[in-house]
Amino acid sequence: MGTRCVQVYTVRFLPGQELKSGLEHFVKQRQLQAAFIMTCVGSVQSATLRFATPAGENTSKTEMVKSFDSENFEICSLVGTLSPMGSHLHIVLGRADGSVVAGHVVGNVTVQTTAEVVQVGTLSP
Repeated sequence: MGTRCVQVYTVRFLPGQELKSGLEHFVKQRQLQAAFIMTCVGSVQSATLRFATPAGENTSKTEMVKSFDSENFEICSLVGTLSPMGSHLHIVLGRADGSVVAGHVVGNVTVQTTAEVVQVGTLSP
């Protein structure tokens, strides 16, 4: 096993930018072999999430996908991994009334005001 260089990156997204595709592009552009989200703060106006299918239920995966559009969400948490082969991200979004929505990011997550992401990535030797 070779030595790998680990680097920390801070990425800022502006209003209207897409979080998931932007992070995936960043990983490919920097040729990171493996990256993970360390922390993220900001807000989003829309998100497409998938929820876990309850054990034993006959629910199709498409029934468990929900889009949230034209809302004001605070990013409470964003965790996951990214690589050239794809990403696996989960997000928790807070509403003004204190309720939250959370799930597996499967589609666009559109930034409302800003989103600042700190991620750690490894480069090949």
